[in-house]
Amino acid sequence: MTGGDENKKENVATEKKTSQYHLSANDNLGNIITQVQLKGENYEEWARAMRTTLWAKKKFAFIDGSVKQPPDNSSEQEYWWTVNSMLVSWIINTIKPTLRSTITYMEITKELLDDIKERFSVGNGPHIQQLKFELAECKQHWQNVVNYYGNIKMILEEFGKYEQYPTCRCGGCKCNIGTEVDKRREEERLHQFLMGLDDSIYGMTRSNILSSEPLSSLNRAYAMIIQEERVRSIACGKEQRSEPMEFFVQATSSSKGLMEPRDKGLPCPICKRDGHVA
Repeated sequence: MTGGDENKKENVATEKKTSQYHLSANDNLGNIITQVQLKGENYEEWARAMRTTLWAKKKFAFIDGSVKQPPDNSSEQEYWWTVNSMLVSWIINTIKPTLRSTITYMEITKELLDDIKERFSVGNGPHIQQLKFELAECKQHWQNVVNYYGNIKMILEEFGKYEQYPTCRCGGCKCNIGTEVDKRREEERLHQFLMGLDDSIYGMTRSNILSSEPLSSLNRAYAMIIQEERVRSIACGKEQRSEPMEFFVQATSSSKGLMEPRDKGLPCPICKRDGHVA
């Protein structure tokens, strides 16, 4: 190995360490790194927002334990404490003030997050049960398709975070299990969406979608239902516009019949004379 290759590897390692300890000029103790505020019952939402933000800032390694506290005699000790203290401050800033005073203050980021998780995180079982109940109850009813789709898509995405599907562990599997699992998940979501539609309006379109081979994707099925809704909306608009016209024609015809003069050969019912109407 040449000296140039060794220098490149050393530079890469140095840059990696530097990026972990890097703080920009905009990073300060008062930053609020996520708009999701921990209120207690929304721990899962808050934890996801924190993970996403810390990944984006290249500081997640301080949480998962990848970056450990250096020894006291290490040259990295000062850098580590600087970043760690900044992260602790950012975490505290995202906690509701009334809740903040009840949380035990800890100087180490990982220990602080572990303590918050132990206190506010609940088992996934009850939450999964609640999501399944919401899926079963999610129906279109009086909503338009756009609103119904948005509601069920939100529940499906939340439920997807807790779904557990089999994965290949041997490393040499050639059965393409990942693709099969994704296909099965897409089909389940499609069925959930179609089951909640108004049967009296979209029953025929739903049957056409389910009879297609292969099954349409969820997005494709949504596009087909939206198209059907627009066609029905246009037809309904035409019917509403034609009803006043039909009433006008009928009323005009009735009035015309009343205004037509009587046969001059018939006597007036009042004066009994011919040649005029009453």
